[in-house]
Amino acid sequence: MLDNFLKKSWNPLIFRIFATLGFLFALLILYFGSLKLILDFNSNLIMLILWVFWWPFLYITLFFLGRFWCGFICPIGLSNEVGNSIRKTRKNLIVKYGWIPFVLFFFIVLWEQISGLFSSSRITLIFLSVFFISAFIIGMLLPRWGFCKSFCPIGTILGVFSRLSIIGVRTNKDICINCKTKECIRGGKVEPCPMFNYVPSLESNKDCLLCTNCIKNCPHNSAKLCFVKPGKEIINKIELNLSESLFIIALLGFEILLTSKGTQIFRIINTNNIWIRAIDFTFGIGLFILIYFFITYVQSKVSKTPLKQNLILGGYVFLPLAFSIMFFLVVFGFITPLTNINESYIAISKYAILSIGTIWSIILARNFFNKKSFVYVLAIILIISLWMFVLIPGPLNLFPDSSKVYLAKSGEVVQMKAFSMGFNPSVIKAKSGGYLDINITNTDIIHTFDIDELGVQINLNGGESKKIRINAIKPGKYEYYCNIPGHREAGMKGWLIIE
Repeated sequence: MLDNFLKKSWNPLIFRIFATLGFLFALLILYFGSLKLILDFNSNLIMLILWVFWWPFLYITLFFLGRFWCGFICPIGLSNEVGNSIRKTRKNLIVKYGWIPFVLFFFIVLWEQISGLFSSSRITLIFLSVFFISAFIIGMLLPRWGFCKSFCPIGTILGVFSRLSIIGVRTNKDICINCKTKECIRGGKVEPCPMFNYVPSLESNKDCLLCTNCIKNCPHNSAKLCFVKPGKEIINKIELNLSESLFIIALLGFEILLTSKGTQIFRIINTNNIWIRAIDFTFGIGLFILIYFFITYVQSKVSKTPLKQNLILGGYVFLPLAFSIMFFLVVFGFITPLTNINESYIAISKYAILSIGTIWSIILARNFFNKKSFVYVLAIILIISLWMFVLIPGPLNLFPDSSKVYLAKSGEVVQMKAFSMGFNPSVIKAKSGGYLDINITNTDIIHTFDIDELGVQINLNGGESKKIRINAIKPGKYEYYCNIPGHREAGMKGWLIIE
């Protein structure tokens, strides 16, 4: 039944068309602010769907469905395909520059943080429109799905993590070796593989979008969607390369920067400048890559194997660990602020997910280097220790928030700094009945300052200062936080205590 469904000519095109119509409708709502049809639609709803639900959804489904989003739903991929149908090109001029999508990923993430993409409907409109149009133009300049292969930041990280998925397209090698026509490569009922995969020997999920073109084209029912052993392609060293290996290591450094304490560890200078985040990225990612080169050099000496070979293999050892960290950063960071789940339960869930990634990474290290893997195993243990005992706020944290309580006097202006990802001071005490002035200076990327119970909500651009006055506060404990998705969970919150 599944094979028959996947071979239908309208599948997955019909899903992609509906997704594109929904995407264009969302752009209209973002542009006008609201639209009233049968129901009222507004930009706040679209922002909630996009960044609070859709973004975590990708990570939740990635392990089970691989790059299903890319091949079955993504409207930007359809725009790329339409551009390609208008003007077909034969040569992929940049295919040899495999490092481009990995570098581009971090530049776009940096731009996202600086611009305030997750909090601004206008920036979100610009971001999505530029991507949609760019995919169309690149479709006319590069063959097949050139945008998806070489430029899309979402596809880049999904492609790397999809190597751990339990589902993928595989072929019967005995059938394929005797096939003379190779419709999966040359095309048949539909276009050939849009990612230039050599389908007869396909053993990797990384560049497979699950578009099902090869399944439709194969006259021998060789290509099928099937269950695969998670991470088997890494153990078998399928299409491993240095660019992707270093990207995984860079992710480990980048992930630390998505926490309050991690940013404070890596922030080497303190200044009120929006571009300080670029310095954070450069130092944090660069430091991790330098450490990786050092431990790989040591590993090469221990195992007496070539340095370059170990540089390629070593990065993939950390892939399950990097995925587990990114999973709870995105899923918990974006969704749990909407819930009332106890922080201790959240921390325990993170420990469990982190432990799975750690065990999986150690298994990969043992597969690659046998008994001489202790250098990488030690590095894995140090990374998980950093997260469990320092970065994750929870019962195992050895360095809980020890910020001094700021005692605000009547009529005093409290000087506060907002930074990625925290506030200083993070605890303020004041007397009830009077008023409280807080002058907030944002030292880096766009943040907000919210106190729900008191109706306080202000936006702060990078380097900007704003003064607020809170009148006649009743006794109680009020949480202030940044409402940009992911920031609150990363540690950007504090308490206003009125006595």
